[in-house]
Amino acid sequence: MNLKLSYDDEQLALQDSIDGFCRRAGTGPLFATDAPLPATFWSGLASLGVLLLGTEAGGGGALEIAAAMETLGRHGAPGPLVGTFAATALLADDEIERIGSGDALVSVGQNRLFPWAPVAGLFVEVDGDEAWLIEPGGAVDAHHTTGNEPWGYLDPVRVRSLGDARAAMARTQVAAAAYLVGAAQELIDLAAEYARDRVQFNKPIATFQAVSHPLAVASVRLNASRILTRGAAQRLDSDESGAHVAAAVARLSAIGSAMAAGYQAHQLFGAMGFTLEGPVGHLSHRIRQVGLLPPNQNYSHELVLDDLLGPPLLERTAS
Repeated sequence: MNLKLSYDDEQLALQDSIDGFCRRAGTGPLFATDAPLPATFWSGLASLGVLLLGTEAGGGGALEIAAAMETLGRHGAPGPLVGTFAATALLADDEIERIGSGDALVSVGQNRLFPWAPVAGLFVEVDGDEAWLIEPGGAVDAHHTTGNEPWGYLDPVRVRSLGDARAAMARTQVAAAAYLVGAAQELIDLAAEYARDRVQFNKPIATFQAVSHPLAVASVRLNASRILTRGAAQRLDSDESGAHVAAAVARLSAIGSAMAAGYQAHQLFGAMGFTLEGPVGHLSHRIRQVGLLPPNQNYSHELVLDDLLGPPLLERTAS
């Protein structure tokens, strides 16, 4: 396999379009405090074709999704982005059209917990390697989250099977990993800029090893996650064997790297990093939310362990 870690011109143009749109929309610390998902922002993403990436109608594949999500992560963009890319790999054309146009939000959940459920119009339940189109059996028990996203518990009533969800979950893992990589890179960039500008003892604090070395370690670790994410996306697009495991590895790596970057950013900014209007708090909240999205980390760990350990011992002994 010839691993290509840089995006091509079309993927870079996609990133530029999304970056420009997010800047015009005013994404930032206080962007989604009044409403968890501003309607004009979501409809704008739909107009750009972002919500249909990886579908027959929208074109592109896992690499395009990764490129888009890295940029959206840098802006801390709100919305059921990861779930959208999972659902459009599973649902029927008319349902995909509703999602892609921005007319319907989709909630993808498991174990009765569904992100964005209180405001969703379509629901997909993931149960192991299978997925189901569902309807809430009664009212959604809404819960507010630290990332200002509306999640909820519900009793799923299965409407129809959506079949094997492994390919969709692999796409989901790449999308989540890319978002985390983008958000964490923005945290590191903001922290590095602050360290260069902040002066103590007549020196920029970036000159102190206790500041610069942890940031450098976080940056190196994040770069490894970026490589794993782009490599997994390329393997998915090439339909390679083991691509779903590579996607799980990428997501687990990105969760760890993003959490480490968030920790270093908060250490550097101090109390300012925890305020709503501060430069990094909203990004670290998004990182925590995306790290918890279905499929949960147990699913990713099991994929990796099964790949490492091979068939169960009894099967190997019998053969």
